[in-house]
Order: sequence, then structure tokens, then C-alpha cells
Amino acid sequence: MEKSKVVQIAKKIEKSISNWDVKKAIAHSNDEAKTRDYLVEPFFKILGYREIDDYSHEYSLKHSKGVVKKVDMVIFLSKKEPSILIECKKANGNLTNRHFEQLNKYYEFHKDSKIGILTNGIQYQFYSRSIDGNKILNPNPFMVFDLNNYNYYDVENLVKFYRNSIDIKEIVEDAEEIYFLEKFEEGLFKTLHKPSEEFIKLIFGNMGGKRMSKRVSDRIFELVNSISMSEAVEKIRLAESKESQSGVFTSAEELRAFNIVKTIIAMSSKVKDNELDRISYRDYKGFFNIIVDNSSRKSICSFKLLPNKKSVSINNESFNLDSVTVKEITNYKRQLVSSATKTLNI
Repeated sequence: MEKSKVVQIAKKIEKSISNWDVKKAIAHSNDEAKTRDYLVEPFFKILGYREIDDYSHEYSLKHSKGVVKKVDMVIFLSKKEPSILIECKKANGNLTNRHFEQLNKYYEFHKDSKIGILTNGIQYQFYSRSIDGNKILNPNPFMVFDLNNYNYYDVENLVKFYRNSIDIKEIVEDAEEIYFLEKFEEGLFKTLHKPSEEFIKLIFGNMGGKRMSKRVSDRIFELVNSISMSEAVEKIRLAESKESQSGVFTSAEELRAFNIVKTIIAMSSKVKDNELDRISYRDYKGFFNIIVDNSSRKSICSFKLLPNKKSVSINNESFNLDSVTVKEITNYKRQLVSSATKTLNI
């Protein structure tokens, strides 16, 4: 969707929420059914959904063994099966893992639903199916919206679910990228924390070693810790700064931004693996540029990462960032991929 259209819809949603007497609605929501009626249903009406045509209450999901499960609320994007299942809890109550498991149970036998929403009418937690197994949801929400604590950036995220423009396939792809990057970071942590024998052998080989004894293996194991890794990271930064030929010290936050952007581009079917080697960065005083063919004229995007203000510019359009995270940068996946394919001349 074009940025101008996103802004137009976001302003409409923001105005509707600001005009809604949420406190009065909360006061009436003293059980799960009333939370759905006074909070959840009006919330989705603001997003353009209409009763009967687009959503239903107490929807029956049939299990293959004949068991029927009742879902508090479902969203239809076609006339066949619901695409979104919603589990409603009492307003002002905390959403817990037990509540998530209730929602998750539906996905074990209802393959048509792609997105799950857990809500107490105030906070809305959006889940997609796990990339490890399609029969269950990922336990971490890929998006959260809180009626008591939101900003314009959060409202822009809600535009993805606006009835007239919702694209479930695109939402699922965005969620999968967020989950993939999070799993990468977890995988990297597990590799470095209490390293495996294979990892220790790799280090020993890079040390010039030939035959590794148990004594040497134990010594390397003990040396792989936060202190030695911090020192190694400093050397990597210096090496990358020299390679970029800028002479500017590259921060960990800038490297994180580069890795997130490159991973987003790598996951696009439009970009081939051999094209990724052309993507690098150049660090300047005041901004950090992600480029192609080591040419400052071939810019995919640039970051300004100051302590009190962070932003990313793509095709001369600037977007504010609260922090350099997978979730925030993934919001601009389409712009980044479009800029990358254009710059790579694909």
C-alpha cells in the first residue's frame, strides 16, 4: 500500500479511537462476553469490519474426532472459513500463558486460520503460526496494540488489519520474517553460550591447531565468554570500518541495523543469493548508509541513530524508529526490498 494511503487510514483510525469513550466501555466490561461486546467488537468496527458479513460470535470449530470448540469471535475474509480467531478475556485482567494456550488449541485442528488474536479488550496481541510447525502458533506476538498506551507508529501497524486493505498473506510473511530473525538471534546466542564441540574445533582450527586434546578443548570452552566475545566484536568493528574505508567507528547498533536489513532482503524471492554479496555499508559521521557495489551513489537506505532520535530513510522518505529492532525495521520490508531490487538492477 502506498505511504499516503497508509497515513490517510491511520489518521482515520486514530481519530476514531480518540473519540471513543474507552473508560466507559471498560466500566461495562465485567465479564468476557461484555468485554467482547463493549470493547473488542467496537475496536474491529473502527477497523472497518461489519457484523454478520465480516465477523461472528461463539463460532463452532469442529474437530476431526467430532469435538466442537467454541471461539469467542472470528473474522471472515471470505465466505468459507474464518481467517482470524479471537480469544477474549475479561477487561483489566492480565493476559497469561494459560490464555494463550486456549487460543493455541484452536490451531491444532483448524488449518484455515492464519492469525490469532488474544485480547482483554484493551491490549490486543497478534500471533501467527509457528515457522517450526504450522499446527500451532508462535508463542510470541508479532504485534501488540494497547488502547491505554499507543503512539502513531502503533496505529500505522494497525492499518495492516484494516478491512478494505487487509492482505493476510502479506501479514503472515511479515510475521514469519520477524520470527525468523528472532530465531536467528536465539540460535546465535545458543551457539556462543556454552559452545558445542564442533564450534570449539572451529576456533582451534582458526588458531592454527592440528590435534585437539581434552585439556585444550576445556581451555577454549572456558575462554568463550562475554569478555572474550566483546573483545572479538571490537576487532570485527575495526576490521569492518577499515573495509568500508570510511575511518568512522561503526557502532553495534549500526551493525545490527545492517544485519536486519540484509536478512530482510535475503528472504525476498526477488533477490538471488549471489546478489547479496554486492550489499555492504558505509559509515559516515551522522548517518549510516547501506549500499550496493560499495558505491555511495547506490544507496538502499540510510540510518540516523542518535541517542534521542532514530530514523531510516528509504527512497528519500524518512521513517522514525523507537529503537533498532527486528519488528520495527520489518515494518518497512516492502520499501526496503523495492529499493534493493531497484538499486541492484534486478
